[in-house]
Amino acid sequence: MLPISDPFYYCSECVFFLHKACAELPKMKNVWHELCRKPLALISDKVFECAKCRHISNTFAYECSECESKRCLRCVIALTPGARTSLRHEHPLFFYKDYHGRCDACGNLTLGAFCCKDCNFVLHFGCFSLPITAHHKCDEHLLSLTAHNDNKYLESHYCDICEESRDTNRWFYHCAICDTSVHVNCVLGKYPFLKLGSIFEETDHPHPLTIVKKKYYYLDCNKCGKPCEDLSLECSKLECKYIVHLDCVVLYTLRCFLWWRM
Repeated sequence: MLPISDPFYYCSECVFFLHKACAELPKMKNVWHELCRKPLALISDKVFECAKCRHISNTFAYECSECESKRCLRCVIALTPGARTSLRHEHPLFFYKDYHGRCDACGNLTLGAFCCKDCNFVLHFGCFSLPITAHHKCDEHLLSLTAHNDNKYLESHYCDICEESRDTNRWFYHCAICDTSVHVNCVLGKYPFLKLGSIFEETDHPHPLTIVKKKYYYLDCNKCGKPCEDLSLECSKLECKYIVHLDCVVLYTLRCFLWWRM
């Protein structure tokens, strides 16, 4: 679910694109820093919460056959042994699973992070795996992930999407051509790695549900009764008017899964 700039594969019959590296992923893989002993299996088109970065997505992932926990590709790649490079940081980063402190990109507390041996630079999983570029309707160009503000002459900094203030010490997305600067969360949204149009099978509804983004015509959610704005799950059967908020289903499903694992 990241922008394509390198060599890629595409389907000549439908809208389906894969990075060359994603198309050549092994079906089974040993993942470092994991308690699961057996190799993890490559899966796709399942809505899951990554056991590392906690992003909810339905991208390709690796799943444990025993505990059924899943790791997104971004975290699997990040956990590959060896040093890692990061945005505008001159030193290599190494993963320390027991590190406890604050992430330099977002300021949040983290347990386990990528740390620099030469200075105090720290990134947690979520920020280490942020897309380097992203699309948003606020700007016609690609927005680039940026670590520092170059406009030091400004007394205050604001997000051009929500119009609220920005912390100059935190990462943000920026267009150098239009001088657009926005919060990371305002660009990516709550579910940046969910594919619209994908099928989600809910246990208490007889038909498959499609992940959609509602913009104009809002029906009431069949679970909470509130209007279904933004990301929702809509029944794939035209004659069935079933629709629910994505949060109402995904969060409930994850709670049930966590309870079952206990």
